[in-house]
Amino acid sequence: MQQIQHWNEPEAIRRLINRLVEVPSISGTAGETLMAEEIVRILREIPYFQEHPELVMSVPVPDDPLNRTAVAALYRGNPASGKTIVLLSHFDVVGVDDFGYMREHAFHPERLTEKLRQEFRDALDDEARADLDSGSYLFGRGVMDMKAGLAVQLAVLSELAQTAQFPGNILLLATPDEEKSSKGMFAAVPFLNRLKQEYGLDYQLCICSEPNFSAFPGDRSKYIYTGSVGKLLPLILCVGKETHAGEPLEGINAAWMAAEIIKRMELSSRFVDRVNGEQNPPPTCLKMSDLKTQYDVQTPNLAYVLYNVLTLSQTPHEVLEKVKQVAAEAAESVYQERLRKYDMHYQGVPARSNQVSLPAVYDYSELYRRGSEQFGPSFVEALNRELEEGKKANLDSQGLSVRIAAKLSSFFIEEAPFYLIMFAPPYYPHVYLDTQSPDEQKLLAVIEQIKQDAASLFGETVRVQHFFTGLSDVSYCRIYQPDKVVSTLQRNMPLWGTEYKIPIEEIIALNLPTINLGPFGKDAHKHSERLELHYTTRVVPHLLKRAIQYALN
Repeated sequence: MQQIQHWNEPEAIRRLINRLVEVPSISGTAGETLMAEEIVRILREIPYFQEHPELVMSVPVPDDPLNRTAVAALYRGNPASGKTIVLLSHFDVVGVDDFGYMREHAFHPERLTEKLRQEFRDALDDEARADLDSGSYLFGRGVMDMKAGLAVQLAVLSELAQTAQFPGNILLLATPDEEKSSKGMFAAVPFLNRLKQEYGLDYQLCICSEPNFSAFPGDRSKYIYTGSVGKLLPLILCVGKETHAGEPLEGINAAWMAAEIIKRMELSSRFVDRVNGEQNPPPTCLKMSDLKTQYDVQTPNLAYVLYNVLTLSQTPHEVLEKVKQVAAEAAESVYQERLRKYDMHYQGVPARSNQVSLPAVYDYSELYRRGSEQFGPSFVEALNRELEEGKKANLDSQGLSVRIAAKLSSFFIEEAPFYLIMFAPPYYPHVYLDTQSPDEQKLLAVIEQIKQDAASLFGETVRVQHFFTGLSDVSYCRIYQPDKVVSTLQRNMPLWGTEYKIPIEEIIALNLPTINLGPFGKDAHKHSERLELHYTTRVVPHLLKRAIQYALN
């Protein structure tokens, strides 16, 4: 087995980045399993873990058809001290279809960068071409999000694991599935609590190394983040009345109802959440579709919209109420427009109430309660059968949620038109440092020291932001107002606690403060994804090492 001194120098980090990227660990594929195996191999090249192989651990994702695992490595630098820093990363990446004809090179950064320079320059915009010509950037899927961050953590760990009289311990944790459902982190949270008990660890801080995200278009600042945005995924089912396309005013098109929702909700300022001078990105539609399975001249009676809503402080209940307000406004607009069109096309013929009616707005808990009361056990059994049929069809959690919503609406079809509001997975809690806590005030002092180091040693201006906006597994390190969160999601997310299980009690027990200190790059999740090499391989490793030392001391 190869034995190293350490990887914490620029060229070694670059080689490590390439080694990690070359494993095509696309989320939801067997590549994630291969990536976990490669990370274990890398860890076992570090002399400390050759001497202590039992401290390199695999954490299985329960009931996972791909047999994916998270990977953990515990460096007990001072077994007499419980003080421990957690280094968190994820090793899955999004797919490469966006690379088109460059797809075969996407996981080979050096080759792709050279191909872009020689053959594929036209595939890049002006800024990306300038970065390519500078020679300062490495292109490829996952170089920025987030295998560079993992490489830097491995490099720093490999150096610190050789330190005499180290003041504490380091736990490296790398997870799969972050880009989809965070199942790797759901498995890791109970593991962190068990390990804490087994070795008497006192977790001081979790440092994630996700890349910097721009705070505004064109922003090229470097950041340390002291928290991360949360996320909710409202699902709005639009229940219309089908009709022949030759008689459109005899029914109500569910696709139109959906369009009215999107018109009002897309980038809506009513969902803006402001905390400490920062605000969340506005909501945007992630999917809209009707539920017709084939083309014909009948108008769709069911359509749905999935919306990405990021939060800094808003609770699920507050977001639910805002979506219901949007739906009520959309319903009023649909109603008034139908009255006008009916009068225009059928002059002098009054619209009957059963032809033109105001769509109602319900949340999931309202109709579920009514269904249980009116139809009894057969209602619940019908929803459960629908869930099982959806699972047999290998639907994802969003598809399962849509299917259950459609089945629920079928019990009230005589009340159409109406909007049904609910939540689909995933749910990410928003997290931040508690400035009222003396211990977490000390972490703010650590961050200030890192900023000073960046300026004095490297001439780099590093800014502090409260919220990382790219979503991260750090959301599952702690949770605020858990009672309020759980009560709303239990009632209005039909998969909650069954197909979608967040380890809430374990998260409450963990309650781990987090910061994010990671590399700089551009265009995550785009074919022009690229990593700036100087800051990533020279500045970030030093700042990460200092952050660990300051936090432990």
